[in-house]
Amino acid sequence: MTRLSEIVDLKKSAFGVSNPDPAKQYVGKIDGRRFKIHRIIKGRNSFIPIIQGNIIDNLSTRSIEVKMRLHFMVILFLLWVSGVIIYYLIKLNRYTGLIFIGLLLGMTTFFFNQECNKSTKDLENAFID
Repeated sequence: MTRLSEIVDLKKSAFGVSNPDPAKQYVGKIDGRRFKIHRIIKGRNSFIPIIQGNIIDNLSTRSIEVKMRLHFMVILFLLWVSGVIIYYLIKLNRYTGLIFIGLLLGMTTFFFNQECNKSTKDLENAFID
């Protein structure tokens, strides 16, 4: 928990991060052995993963279980765009345009995985002695 609190800025305003600590790489919430954080970046990036984790104590070891997902609003936007594309393709009776949905999902997956890899490396560096 100490190492996690060294990289996570817990200060947050109603409209986002207010004056983030430059030494901190993440912002979010730590609650007991659970945390929900995301990386602090300059600018905007819809593919930054929301990282949820649990710290698990076993008899002789301690491990961290981490799940990364897209922001909920990004998922809703992708579903809406896909729905609009499908609606117009069905209305026009042209199904060759489904490739656009494949490209949309492929690009989303690629860029999300890039950001997940960056966050994974950051977290590994924070917890490795």
